[in-house]
Amino acid sequence: MATAFETEMGVMPEISKAVQEMDWILPTDIQSEAVPLILGGGDVLMAAETGSGKTGAFCIPVIQIVYETIKDLESNKPITKSAKTAVPAHAKLNPHDRTQAMAIDPDGLLCQSRDPAGWHGARANLGVKNHGTILLYINICMPSYL
Repeated sequence: MATAFETEMGVMPEISKAVQEMDWILPTDIQSEAVPLILGGGDVLMAAETGSGKTGAFCIPVIQIVYETIKDLESNKPITKSAKTAVPAHAKLNPHDRTQAMAIDPDGLLCQSRDPAGWHGARANLGVKNHGTILLYINICMPSYL
């Protein structure tokens, strides 16, 4: 029997069955909102009280994306849409997730420090893989140093 996780949120049958075995009959509000967005490649920021289902809202789609990606790689199929959207094509800075003195244009491609004497940063959507860690290193020089 299909659960609401499968029919309403697009969770694969194997995960839906596992959720049903844990006696999760209906998704919580936070799961109903987050799971389809994450499966579609969207970014989600959640805050809710303890016991609201945040861990399930995060883990269910992540497990599905990882499973689908591994399955596609093993069968030499092209990577699925949800796995493709999880990795952006071009690195850019997030203008909303930065220190106060860091100015970033809306495209996320240009930045400027309002305080050249201090260290300021911003979160990026993509980095360079280096020995198992993801790094995005940007060297910003003053025009006089170029």
